[in-house]
Amino acid sequence: KLQALSLNPRPRGVTKLKGKESEGWRLRIGDYRLLYQIDDKDNVVRIYRIKHRREVYH
Repeated sequence: KLQALSLNPRPRGVTKLKGKESEGWRLRIGDYRLLYQIDDKDNVVRIYRIKHRREVYH
């Protein structure tokens, strides 16, 4: 799934984050969550957090 983000940073099933993380997106990978930002101008995906779903937003 990580490699697929390089081809399509907004695949089906991702969620735009709200609140203080509103610049980011969330991808579910089993019990883990991957949080990332998309820079369309520079064509870059920045992954800034991968954690268990219980811990990812703390």
